[in-house]
Amino acid sequence: MRAMTVSPGWLRPPAAPNKWHTLIAVCLGLGMLMIDTFVVNVALPTMGRTLRAQPSAVEWTVSGYVLVVGVLPITMGRLGDIFGRRRVFLLGLVVFVIASALCGAATDIKQLIAFRVLQGAGAATMFPGTLSIITQVFPPQQRGLAIGIWGGVSGLGLIAGPLLGGLLVRGDSWRWIFYVNLPVGIAAILLSLRFVPESRDESAARSVDWRGLGLLSGALVLLMFGFNQANDAGWTSPPILACFAAGAVLLPLFVLVERRTRHPLIDLSLFRSGTFVAACISAFLFSAAVFGSQPYISMFMQNYWGFSALEGGLAFIPATALVAALMPLSGILGQRLGGQLRLVIITGSLCVLVAALLLLGMDTGSGYVDGLLPSFIVRGLGIGLVMSSSSLAVMSAVPVAKSGLASGTFTMSRNIGTAMGVAVFGAVFARHIERTLPGELAAAGIPAAEAGRTLAAAERFVPLGGAEVQALAAQAIVDGFVRIAVVTLALAGVAALTAVFIRHRSPVRPPAPAPAAIAERV
Repeated sequence: MRAMTVSPGWLRPPAAPNKWHTLIAVCLGLGMLMIDTFVVNVALPTMGRTLRAQPSAVEWTVSGYVLVVGVLPITMGRLGDIFGRRRVFLLGLVVFVIASALCGAATDIKQLIAFRVLQGAGAATMFPGTLSIITQVFPPQQRGLAIGIWGGVSGLGLIAGPLLGGLLVRGDSWRWIFYVNLPVGIAAILLSLRFVPESRDESAARSVDWRGLGLLSGALVLLMFGFNQANDAGWTSPPILACFAAGAVLLPLFVLVERRTRHPLIDLSLFRSGTFVAACISAFLFSAAVFGSQPYISMFMQNYWGFSALEGGLAFIPATALVAALMPLSGILGQRLGGQLRLVIITGSLCVLVAALLLLGMDTGSGYVDGLLPSFIVRGLGIGLVMSSSSLAVMSAVPVAKSGLASGTFTMSRNIGTAMGVAVFGAVFARHIERTLPGELAAAGIPAAEAGRTLAAAERFVPLGGAEVQALAAQAIVDGFVRIAVVTLALAGVAALTAVFIRHRSPVRPPAPAPAAIAERV
């Protein structure tokens, strides 16, 4: 019997690969990325114990990742347009897999933070490619379904991340949340080599505008860092104000440089599309409302109600299952509605608004079933409607040749919106606790030392102290949580208003052949 050999040609994509095989390959990498985005939060306490690190240091394993993921997508999306989307996507996959192995092997918190930043760079490099590659291989009439499936995989990541984290983190074992990426990532690399075709913007010069890249990256780093650290350092502290001011200066400077550069990093004509701009702004606000509030919902369930990490993950299933189920359907619906696509985005944003309204009646006696579950279901409905439809609106508003830049801009809008939302919600909650609880504790005659401990715990959603003190802290925590819902309501409402300006155009279908042409073929 002849020995079987694997030819290197097997890894070369055919000239016209099956688009569904391409979708599977891309979505496998996307699913790994989305799971990893949400799995780490579950392991933070365990990481702190095993690596003997302070909570503020451990949190940088998330902050460093988020910082890079928020900054790089627009640049990496454009580099994919210039040098090849398949090439850049594969580079991101390889970096992500290597960084996952390094994270799992980290021996101290500094190593883990550095490797998480590298992992974030890999994620930011590959993520824009997932959407631009799909847009490239699917014809306009099928993009709604394809983007809907892409969104459904993202929704499954929302479900699987917390659950997988709860299952893998046992005792002091957290390393498998990273090692699990290795077999999945290697499979994604092999499938991508075989089934993902190369594509690029043929009109773009094969050179990098390094000045533009430096100015844009610097501006985004400063803004993301400011949002990320605003609550810890104080919104009016000189370092945070300096970050926001410098970012606000560098962005207009970047635009000025791009206008005068022969081969700019970003084609600014893209932003002349009202639909593209409106969809990105709406996604920014929607992400701030939904994903910015998500960490505080988790903290409320785990720290206030005492849910375990696994119970907290299971609590999200009614919402996230709806998200995963509805995303493909909303993509198809958005495709069929054509020029009325914005109605899907508006309806989804209003669902999130209603979900926030349902939380306004919460009190200290509310539980999961009567307090959060109804809101979770409506919230899941809204997310499922918006995510695929807004992606379709963005990708349909630009030429296919610019799909990498469009995907990167859209991803960046969502990521910065999430970072801003986390910062704003944290500030709203902390401000309420600091304004109300000290006075109530003082009025109850609580000693200053005990009041200080109670206040510090309440800012982490934990009610401490005796029965009387605990009751005061619990009331302040629930009232602060309701204020988070009020801000969510406002952001979702503005996102819905912004979506009114989306003017999606239906794809042009080829004209039906004339009867004479049909007869000639026959």
